[in-house]
Amino acid sequence: MEYFNDEPKFLDPSDWNIASYNAHPIDQIEPVAAEASSYRGAALHCLQILASVDRFMSRARDLRLAWTAVSSAIGLTSTNGLAESEIARQLGVTEQALRRSVGKFVRLANLDPAGGLRPLGQIRSNGPALKENGKRGL
Repeated sequence: MEYFNDEPKFLDPSDWNIASYNAHPIDQIEPVAAEASSYRGAALHCLQILASVDRFMSRARDLRLAWTAVSSAIGLTSTNGLAESEIARQLGVTEQALRRSVGKFVRLANLDPAGGLRPLGQIRSNGPALKENGKRGL
C-alpha cells in the first residue's frame, strides 16, 4: 500500500504533444490544393502586366505616346488594325519613337516581342477569333 503514500505526478498540459502529431480537422474539410490553378496563374500574370502599365505610364513624359504604346503592345481595340505610321502621324511623333516606346513597354512587362498577348477570345493560332458559342468565326 505504499503507492498511496507517493505524491501523485502532476500532468502539465504543456508537456502534452498529442496535438502536434494529429491532423487538424480543417485539412479534411477544406484541403489546400498543392498546385495553383491555371486561373490563379493567369490572374497573377494580368496583375503583373497591370503593374507594368502603371510603372510605364507614371514614368512617361508623353502620356498619349505611352498609352498608345501600351495599347499596341497588348493589342487593345484603340490601336487594333491601325498601321504604326498612321498612329505615329496622329500623335505627331516619328514611327521610330513609337516603336521604341512599344519596345520599352514590352521589355518592362516581360511580354513576348512577337505579340505576347492576343485580344480576348482569339485563339493562339493565326485563325479568326472565337465567337460567343465557341466556334470559329468566318
